[in-house]
Amino acid sequence: MPTGLTILLVEDDASLRDWWCGALEDMGYQVLSAGSALEALPLSRQTPTPIELALLDLGLPPRPNDPSVGLELLRLLLLERPALKVVVLTGQDEAAIALTAIGLGAFDFLNKPVTRKRLGEALDRAVLFIQAERQLSAEGQARLTLTAPMAEGVQEFGAGAQERLVRTVLAEQAFNVTQAARKLGLSREHLYYFMKKFGIERAAP
Repeated sequence: MPTGLTILLVEDDASLRDWWCGALEDMGYQVLSAGSALEALPLSRQTPTPIELALLDLGLPPRPNDPSVGLELLRLLLLERPALKVVVLTGQDEAAIALTAIGLGAFDFLNKPVTRKRLGEALDRAVLFIQAERQLSAEGQARLTLTAPMAEGVQEFGAGAQERLVRTVLAEQAFNVTQAARKLGLSREHLYYFMKKFGIERAAP
């Protein structure tokens, strides 16, 4: 879906960053790339028009094995640009981190390693939302996003990504709620809440 949109790419691995840049340019994006949170924040502010899309690896310096830096960058980016659609990259065993990122306002998540096809599909979904919101704005309407800590209630943003993650983890754990909740970093009660919200039921044997 060629868009001409500018996308902010944040990835600390230089060779991987170059690969992502090439893939994104082939998809029709204008790419701004950064290798750290310190580079990404000023870069996001220097563009003449607001960035509407970002691809963010959560493992960033100075602690690439700790997602806290990436999560904080996500929070700051969305604080400055609430309408920004951020797709985060996480490790295969980081379901709780992905859910935390969605709770902070990430639009979607991708488990590494990521194929170009899966990346394109995720970005296409984000672009559809961007285009719909542009249309609403042109018609004098706006979409209001409310956020709150997960323990205080439901998150209305990123609901599709939340549901996909919860369903995936439950299936991986053969619907063992205790194990699935542990992997998601939730209490059993919170997981039951999400299951009820998304109408998730274990299939009858």
